[in-house]
Amino acid sequence: MRNAFILAVILAATTEMWAQEILPFGDVEVGMKGYGLTVVAGDEISRFEVEVVGIIDEPGVENDFIVVRAYGDAVERSGGIAQGMSGSPVYLEGKLAGALSRTALWAAEPERPLGLVTPIEPMLEILEELEQGLYSEGGFHGSLPIERVEFVEKAPTTLADGVLYVMPVSVPVIYSGFSSRALGFLREGLDFQDFSAFGYLWAFLPPWKREVAGLGSYGITRFLQTPIGGEQTPSRTLDFVPGAPVGVGLVDGDLRLGALGTVTLREGDNLVAFGHPFLFSGRSRYFLTKARIIDTFAALDAPFKLGVLEETVGGIYADRWAGIGGVVGLDPRGVD
Repeated sequence: MRNAFILAVILAATTEMWAQEILPFGDVEVGMKGYGLTVVAGDEISRFEVEVVGIIDEPGVENDFIVVRAYGDAVERSGGIAQGMSGSPVYLEGKLAGALSRTALWAAEPERPLGLVTPIEPMLEILEELEQGLYSEGGFHGSLPIERVEFVEKAPTTLADGVLYVMPVSVPVIYSGFSSRALGFLREGLDFQDFSAFGYLWAFLPPWKREVAGLGSYGITRFLQTPIGGEQTPSRTLDFVPGAPVGVGLVDGDLRLGALGTVTLREGDNLVAFGHPFLFSGRSRYFLTKARIIDTFAALDAPFKLGVLEETVGGIYADRWAGIGGVVGLDPRGVD
């Protein structure tokens, strides 16, 4: 009883320090209803409805998720849960419960897709680190006839009965200024052994440095070519409010390369987004950029947002399993 009391005090202190009301994962119940926020097109944040249909409660916290059905005009127009929606804040009972981060294969109601929500607590830990300048068997409980949960990188060819297959929503990678050959290296990676001109270099490299992994090895499947933001007709770019788009830049300048997602929560100059890793690099130094959504498109494999990365306004310094964390106004090029 004493340990339970101490845990309750710690949890209360953690959730009460934020301006936004927080709904702890332990308080989420099947049947709760709420809503999420995201941008489908332009500069308007759209609302979609959610209903909790299950809870994935595994040992530890890394595989804890809230299973929701998403529905409403924003979801129907997008053709489901789209790449780029990851990070969309989800509110239950008027409180922030987490970030939409994954989609699930369950074809009973395709117009009301299943999505997984990353609980907000581990994302708050990222915010705390930014503010400090630092960087038994579980299972599914709910109303669906699910016997087990299986996490997969891509849709399996056959679906077994009673299995909930869960895939990362992923983020679309936006690029401009790259040739098709250069894009191929970015997507597939680089093996120095394949280039005779680098043969002498390959011989001196340790085994773990003889290959450079491509972005495809991180589960990224969508590469979209768009013009550089400055070439477009100026339009209003949303501030980093919950539900607004956010860009994560790897290359900035005449060449531009980065990913597109959604802001979950902002406190002061610090923000968290995605609800899942980008490249899972831990402490990182990516460019935090503004972003603009052109439109969201349905596709046979997965719907996706098409957008433009705008100017760099800060840095992304945390790339963790629960999401990414950035600081507005703190440029990564000025960090030692």
